[in-house]
Order: sequence, then C-alpha cells, then structure tokens
Amino acid sequence: MVAPAPTTYAVITGGATSGHVVPALSIIELLVEAGHPRETLVYVGSDRGVETTLVPQTGIACVFLSVDGLQRGMSLTKVKRNLRMLPTMMRATQLATQVLVQHRPRVVVSVGGYVSAPICRAARHLKIPVVTCSYDSKPGMATKMQARYAATVAVAHTPSTLRRAQLTGAPVRAELRHLDRGASRAASRMRLGFSADAKLVVVMGGSLGSAVLNSATESLVAQMESPSLANVAILHIAGSRYMEGQQLATEIKRPDGSMMYQRIAYSSNMSDIYAAADLVVARAGASTVAEIATVGIASVLIPWRDAAENHQLTNAKSLSDPGGAVLLEESKLADDVFVQLIGDLLGDESMRLHIANEARKLGEVHRNCSIAAVVEKAAELVVR
Repeated sequence: MVAPAPTTYAVITGGATSGHVVPALSIIELLVEAGHPRETLVYVGSDRGVETTLVPQTGIACVFLSVDGLQRGMSLTKVKRNLRMLPTMMRATQLATQVLVQHRPRVVVSVGGYVSAPICRAARHLKIPVVTCSYDSKPGMATKMQARYAATVAVAHTPSTLRRAQLTGAPVRAELRHLDRGASRAASRMRLGFSADAKLVVVMGGSLGSAVLNSATESLVAQMESPSLANVAILHIAGSRYMEGQQLATEIKRPDGSMMYQRIAYSSNMSDIYAAADLVVARAGASTVAEIATVGIASVLIPWRDAAENHQLTNAKSLSDPGGAVLLEESKLADDVFVQLIGDLLGDESMRLHIANEARKLGEVHRNCSIAAVVEKAAELVVR
C-alpha cells in the first residue's frame, strides 16, 4: 500500500514572547504569499506563552507544548528549576515526535526560543530538514544549537558565525512590509483617536512591558506643558502587567478634548501605530528593530541591559551606527536626559526625516525577505 502524500508542508515553531511569535506568524504569511495554502502550515508553541492568545485568532492550526527554559546563574532556585526542566523537556520531545509523525511535514522552520528545541530535536531524529531563522544580531542559545545541524540558517544580518548562514532579511508582517506611512497617516490618526496635527510619540516596551520605559514616560508626561513639548501626544504601550499601579490615568486629554496621553497593554494594530507616529521609543528586540527599519520611522532605541549577552545593544547598534536610529543606553537614561532628547527630536523635523530615511534604506532587505525561498529549497531535501 502506498502511503498518502503529506498534507502538512511546514511546521513553524518558536514562542513564549511576541519577539518570537510575531516572526513565526510573519513566516507563515511569507509562505502563504509564496503559494502554500494556510491549511498546510502548522504552528507549534509553548502552552505558557503569548502564542496561546495570538495564534488561534489567525486561524492557523496550532499545537502547544509544555516546556521550560534553562535558567542562567547558580542560585539554589535556578538550579532546582533546571533540574525540574530535564523531565519536562524529555516529555516535550516525546510529544514533539508524535506531532511530527502525525503531520509529516516536509520541513520544520524554527524562530528560536525554548519551545523550538524539542521540535527541532524530533525533526533531526525523523530526518526532516530544519531551517533556523536568526534575526537577532547575536543568536540565542537555541538557535546556535540548531544551527549545527540545520539545512540552512536564515539570517537578518551579515556577517554571521552560524553554519550555512544565508542572508534573507528578517520576517516582518505583510501589513508593515507594504505600509505607506505618508498615505496612511491621516486615517491611522483618526482610527487611533489622536489629532491630525499632534506630534505623536509611541513608547513601547515589548509584549512584557518595561518598568524603565514606563517610568521615563511618566517623566515625559509630567513635562508636557513645557514649550518644547507643546502639542505633543503620547501613545504608551505599557504591557499588561503594568496597566495597573501607575501614577498616570490610562487617558489624559487636553482642555480642547484632544488626546494627550493614552496607555494600553498591547496592540496588534502596528500598521496604524507606525503610520500615525512621528517618533517611536522602544526596546531593541530584533523584531522591533526590523519593523522600525522596514517601515522607515525615526526612533530612540533603549536596549534592555539584562538581555542575554547584551544582544539588544547589538541589535540597536545595527540600526543606530549607520544613522537609522538614536541609541540611548539604559545606564545613561535619566529623566532630564530623556525629556531633553525627545524634545530635541520632536523640534527638528529634518533630523527625524533623515533618521527615518536611513532606517528605511536598512529595511530594504526585510521588505524583500527571501525566507520562503530558503524554506522551499530545504523542503526539497526531505527523504521519504
């Protein structure tokens, strides 16, 4: 009896934070654009990550595994957690094998994160080609391990120390790759509820939020009556865990009724946000940096200084060193410095335009991302 042809083309894996989930969903979009039906694609993520909320609403078939990550450091708590991690990851690998046997994909695509480890180990055992995507300037632990046996490593930056690295650009959502900020600005402002003539600053600390950026934003709001910040509005994406307990109300309006400040937990409507903004203040996660370059917008990047191997600083420098962003390291972040910097940038339209143009030049590789072609080539290697 001849076995039926596989109905699943690719399994895409990785997750926990939007920094992994959004690129995974972007790869799915790129594969669909390349002609692969959505029903032939399956997402595998963590049962404790943001993917449990973000992925089901897309209609993509999804499986969530129970996984745990390696804790860096030698504290008693971390050692105990690492010991508990071993049986958890062994069970996850067994379940991952069952998932791959059930779906029989031609290729597995990993965007990193701990949940990608059991799927990629199972794929290697089952001789299913793996494509690992490395969009951080410094690859993470899972990515470095998978790169040892991956058919190809799709990278957003060169040079790369990873084996079989191929420059493809970072996976970015279609709505951002095709965004015309100028043409969309007025309608986006209207949908978001901000006046057409306000200078809009968007502050975002990633899907988990950032206490440091939230504190700096409060200081900025406190100074918004000063002449340098006249007619400024702020959209503050604070993270769900920081929505409560803040000194500021979730909305503050000016006497004329226009929005001066608004705080939200999270938004998936980034096309409107990037189109409406005059300036973005953000952490320097790889996805955020790639999006800023893709849409071409002026930004202030404040890397998280406790990121593994300080990789966010490297991400930020990939954009700021060529002039496509302003770098403000967390160690130098003081209220007066932050307020002065934002005021200076808002007051110099030509400088913002120059930064935005330089960012957009750097984003060309992402707007023309070739990951789908790399995945297709790897899928041809499958042995049945």
